[in-house]
Amino acid sequence: MKIKLYTLLFILFGSASAFCQVSRINIIIKNDGKTILPAGTAVLYRLPDSVITGTKTITVNQFFEVNNQTNYFLKITATGMQTLQENISIKNSTVTLIVKWQTKTNDLANVTVLARKPLITQEDDKTIVDAEVLANSSSNAYEVLEKVPGAIVDQDGNVYLNSSTPATIQINGREVKLSATDLASLLKSLPANSVSKIEILRTPSAKYDAGSSGGIVNIVLKEGVKLGTNGSVNFGYFQGKYATLTAGVNLNRSIKKVNTTLNYQYTDRDNFEELNSKRYISRDNSLVNQKAYTKYPGTNHYLSSGIDIALNKKWTVGYNTRLSNNNSRSYALNEIDLINETNQTLLGKTQSIIRNSGPAWFWNNDWFAKWEIDTLGSVLEIEADYDYSNNKNIQLYKNELLSPYNSFISGDGNINNKKNIWEVDANLTLKLKYKYTLETGAKIIKSSSRNAAIYYLENNGGRKLDSFQTNQFRYKEQISSAYLQLSKTFYGFTIKPGLRLEATDIAGNQFFPKDTMLQIKRTDLFPYLYLRHKISKLFGFMLTGNAIYRRSIRRPYYEALNPYPKYIDQYLFDVGNPALRPQFTSNYEFNITADEFPIFSIGVNDIKDIFTNVTYQDDSTKIVYRTFDNLGRNKEMYLRFVGGIPPGGKYFFYMGGQHNLSNYKGLYQGQPLSYKRGSWVFFMHHNYKPNSTFNISVNGFMRLKGLQNFYELKTFGALNISINQAVLKKKLNIIVSGNDILQTNQYEFNLQQAGVNATGKRFNDTRKIGITLRYNFGIKPKTDNDEMFDTPSEAKEN
Repeated sequence: MKIKLYTLLFILFGSASAFCQVSRINIIIKNDGKTILPAGTAVLYRLPDSVITGTKTITVNQFFEVNNQTNYFLKITATGMQTLQENISIKNSTVTLIVKWQTKTNDLANVTVLARKPLITQEDDKTIVDAEVLANSSSNAYEVLEKVPGAIVDQDGNVYLNSSTPATIQINGREVKLSATDLASLLKSLPANSVSKIEILRTPSAKYDAGSSGGIVNIVLKEGVKLGTNGSVNFGYFQGKYATLTAGVNLNRSIKKVNTTLNYQYTDRDNFEELNSKRYISRDNSLVNQKAYTKYPGTNHYLSSGIDIALNKKWTVGYNTRLSNNNSRSYALNEIDLINETNQTLLGKTQSIIRNSGPAWFWNNDWFAKWEIDTLGSVLEIEADYDYSNNKNIQLYKNELLSPYNSFISGDGNINNKKNIWEVDANLTLKLKYKYTLETGAKIIKSSSRNAAIYYLENNGGRKLDSFQTNQFRYKEQISSAYLQLSKTFYGFTIKPGLRLEATDIAGNQFFPKDTMLQIKRTDLFPYLYLRHKISKLFGFMLTGNAIYRRSIRRPYYEALNPYPKYIDQYLFDVGNPALRPQFTSNYEFNITADEFPIFSIGVNDIKDIFTNVTYQDDSTKIVYRTFDNLGRNKEMYLRFVGGIPPGGKYFFYMGGQHNLSNYKGLYQGQPLSYKRGSWVFFMHHNYKPNSTFNISVNGFMRLKGLQNFYELKTFGALNISINQAVLKKKLNIIVSGNDILQTNQYEFNLQQAGVNATGKRFNDTRKIGITLRYNFGIKPKTDNDEMFDTPSEAKEN
């Protein structure tokens, strides 16, 4: 194990760092060498307002000065030659076009963009990660998320950025209000190549929900290309201990001002989890020794479609929908020995068999309208969203006492969870005089959840209602909010203050087995301040400093409040806490970027009334209850750095690290809590592309002495590799990949808190070797005889 981790550490730190700056689009004209190059006209349009930014005569080569983080449309014409046109998105690298003139009988296939997108870029307080390279070694969107530099994804599906509080997960800018487990299942049903980019907001502005205390991770899915008809088909097979099979199709269609997209993906997966733990009971000096093995087979069907219509140059409307059906099953075998620690005698031996099966449905609907007010960037966006989820599960279990005598208790449960979420919001951005930018908006989110669980017990031939687990619970939540923020840039200095108002109205009611009510009703203000200033140039790179202050809230969610006990095994239950209070976080951060590339951050999360996962133990019954509780205060400091060789050549890499130091003070199980721990996480990505058809990438992470909800984790990590070969004129990609090839992504944990002393190891089927085939096809639209054209509303990324 140590040798593998040292190998991973060596790969993580194998290079130095550098950065590059973007300022132009280079155009190179070539021909067959037999004819004289004609003189052409190159016209560059800025998107989305189609303003002409430059017109130049071109013969052999030419260039345009451009702005970073801006989309453009380039059109090149010459007498007797095919008109050439290309969408270009300028991020942080120089874009080079190599153009070969063709007669008008040919198509546009000879325009080649040689520039590469950076893996990581920074836009104010938003970090953007290009998902294309990460997708090459991934079988689904969940694995893409696991490989995002600096993001820690635990085995339950929670994502951590710069805080011990999990981040809020969004898809296309909308929060997916599912449990971590259900959300992980949804992401595993999405093909890896459906993800365009991943946006990370560690300190979101007042425009975003204040409930995102742990930051925001926004998974942006690809939309239809604006020219012609195109699509792709994919097939993947991955083998670990068990196999995963996935296949799907993506279709995009553009007819004048109407763009449509349709996606379907099928996944048949199998996985396992093994948990070995020892828990010490000081009351009678005994030891609970557990060995648990769970297998998770399942199939998933994912269907999405969308349409957007450009009504005119100002208005665009559209609708998107996503439907996921996850038919999951599980089979678990738990073997538990109760041992007297004094004389090592066996006090008892039990065995539990647990089966779960049932479908889970998730349906998302999104209606939107966009009004581009002027050519300066003023825009009004209105959006309505409806989500529905229905999770059904049938659970069968049998607990057998094998020693000191034989007996058994069996039971079964029927669980049905339904959730409805409605959301409406409007956002207005106004570009005012003297380069002021005003942003304002309002939002209302209403959700309702219904939980019904009916359990029965069978013992010695009798069957009766299990009133301990049977439950009926109702939950309603309404969050109403409005925000206002103003920004101004002058003499290299930017200031953006903001204020957000949120009204919280939460109500829950347990009807059975006992009447329990809860209510949280409050109104809070959340200030935000962003300061930015150019520091100086160093080795040709402009260093910029950014200072951020933000206040946020984390509200108890439905699963954390629901008091009904959920059966895990004969010695473990999950239970909610209806007495939970919201926690508040004040975040202070200072970071430095080099030419908009994030290189250094330092910050503090001051969390008050923190609530987190805790473990309570009943010494008399030996049963452990996993629940949530308010513990007091956590003052968490973090340090983050990133560096590398940027794209542009045959080889590039990024590497970085983050250190978190948590200091808890409060009460835990009625006893004073004073707990201080620190941990490091390191990450890297290497990419080598010797030519335009072959690509090899290596990425990984390593976490030293991790801390997760008072569980101290030993060093673990993962190393992934992928080889991508394009054939058939780059239409077919053959991708061979290996995930966790050193099999180091295993949790060894230690929990020593008041009343609980446990150690153990937990690991999954993470080491997999796979192959993915992806075939891209497309039909270009016919070339218009008229030289006029309608520029697309957005540019594809190059």
